[in-house]
Amino acid sequence: MSSRHRGRSLALMCLYQIDLVGTDPDRAMKFDWYDKKITREEKDYAVFLVKGVVENRKAIDTLIKKYSENWELSRISVVNRCILRLSILSLQKEPFLAAPVVINEAVELTKEFETDESAQFINGLLDAFYKKEILTKESH
Repeated sequence: MSSRHRGRSLALMCLYQIDLVGTDPDRAMKFDWYDKKITREEKDYAVFLVKGVVENRKAIDTLIKKYSENWELSRISVVNRCILRLSILSLQKEPFLAAPVVINEAVELTKEFETDESAQFINGLLDAFYKKEILTKESH
């Protein structure tokens, strides 16, 4: 498993705690709840993602609502919301990563923590977001 994938998995678990339980982000980002070895690179990447989502959550959630086609944010599972948040952040803040790679990572995380049906939903939403928000701005 790549460091980036492990970092994303850590970020997802951290965001899940913050969203579901209301854990303080700084507390969650200590990762003392995680019982496996974490490299500095994995931890730094997870912290980058979590901080980015926490700082931009309102704007990211607005985008999720816009592209979720009549789904209220509250109807989207916590795991799916967190995957969407960290993936949208990556698409916006990590232009050096190819969008298909980010979207594929999101789909893989969804299959790992959710269902194939959820993976289709995540793929469709992120694809629509990327094409309409990122590609359109790049072409202008």
